[in-house]
Amino acid sequence: MKVAHLVIVTPGRTGLYETTRELVVGLRARGVDSCIVDPTESENTFHPGTLSDRGARFAEMSWALDADVLVSHQGLGEELEATDQPVIHMAHGRPRSSYLQGNKGHNIYQHMFNQNKLRRTKAVVSFWPQHEPYLNVIFPDTDVHTVQAPVDLEAWKPGEAEYTFDGKGSTFNVVIADMWRDDIDPFVAINAYALWAREVPNVKLHLYGVTDRKAIAPLLSTLQNDGTLGEVRGFVHSGLAHAYRAAQCALTTQTIDTRSVREAMACGCPVVRIPGPNLNGFRPLFWEALGRSRDVVRQEAEKRFDPAVTAEQFHNVLLSISGD
Repeated sequence: MKVAHLVIVTPGRTGLYETTRELVVGLRARGVDSCIVDPTESENTFHPGTLSDRGARFAEMSWALDADVLVSHQGLGEELEATDQPVIHMAHGRPRSSYLQGNKGHNIYQHMFNQNKLRRTKAVVSFWPQHEPYLNVIFPDTDVHTVQAPVDLEAWKPGEAEYTFDGKGSTFNVVIADMWRDDIDPFVAINAYALWAREVPNVKLHLYGVTDRKAIAPLLSTLQNDGTLGEVRGFVHSGLAHAYRAAQCALTTQTIDTRSVREAMACGCPVVRIPGPNLNGFRPLFWEALGRSRDVVRQEAEKRFDPAVTAEQFHNVLLSISGD
């Protein structure tokens, strides 16, 4: 079976691509002829220009035109939209985030609605069981499946804490590395940290993925005055594994296992979840996380995020639509 995965090739830059790559590697290990095809082709400036990426093979559009199944991660592209090949729609995004993108002219929800009406769309696959109720509404005529969210357990693994954070002398280092969007913001998490940090000596918060500091400027100023603010940086990915290995915990407002959660846990870094907006009772979460063994956190990641398990579950979806 030839399976083309349509995704914009952005190594080390987007979680969506990294998750797709991990899925393709897992499927190839199972003997499924899977390749990544970039629907933007020459328009993409991040393509490494090689034939493969860490075990995942790239293919040209001509290869996809002869594939048995198309897996749409970020759209099929004009050429494949015109064919009648079976399609699996991958719902990577959070439902509310996808809905809110419509206010910016990116009609993701409308795209999903249109996909439901096409007979060639044979299945919808999500990595989040929490999202199934939303997808069952927008895809009433299409089977919705959930597979386990993966992470590359070799690239993200425990090791020596070689990284030295800015703001030397801290005993505890806390990392926030979420990509902040309309439906998720850092406000609650940073507030929770600010309150907890006043109880702990020599603690620092390090923020990555900060694209706009204006909205959180007062919080950053408060942390600076308290002496508990460490690094504040924009997009960082390649060095995050080192940061997770050196940090005592990672902090997130996510209630699902996003890339930042999976990557941190795979490195053995305990994760504190502040679902908010109510901050009452959050303090024990920090101490509970700090009391967890890094080995136990890693073992949990191996059990919950193994790409081999994801590939097996996705393979079953492929078999269900092929009738084999």
